Amino acid sequence: MTNNKQLIIITAPFNCGHCARALKELPSYCEENNWELIEMKNERGDEDFPVETYPTIMIRVDEEVKDTSKGYNLNSLKTKLEKY
Repeated sequence: MTNNKQLIIITAPFNCGHCARALKELPSYCEENNWELIEMKNERGDEDFPVETYPTIMIRVDEEVKDTSKGYNLNSLKTKLEKY
């Protein structure tokens, strides 16, 4: 059985350069490495996602959140994703 691997990115409710770069770079990486990319845009005043830093990225494997990263650095994120 293959792992259900999801990369969840919570993006800012404002124009965020880090979020834009992540959304530009991650789709091809995820497609090549069998990760489902899910974007969740945080809305102003939204209590569903109590995040402090954008983007906030969660690694979920088989319905369990394995790691959460604040901010975006493609190389360190790749290192984390290669563990799964």
